[in-house]
Amino acid sequence: MPIAQQLLASFARIAASDGGAIELIEETAATITLAYRPGDVADCDDGVCTLPQAELEAMMRAWLARKAPEVTLEIVPA
Repeated sequence: MPIAQQLLASFARIAASDGGAIELIEETAATITLAYRPGDVADCDDGVCTLPQAELEAMMRAWLARKAPEVTLEIVPA
């Protein structure tokens, strides 16, 4: 499975749990470009909070750095 598909499989469900979405725009040997649409912003009053976009991006970058350190991740708004 291509590395971009593995990345999507690992993180699409996390984004979807907040109502967001991640979509593959382009994959080259050096770069993966994803479109990210954040989900609803929760106020955390009920104890359920959304994962901030910066944290999700950091998790994806860390995952990619372990799996394919030569590949750069670009995230654009959906």
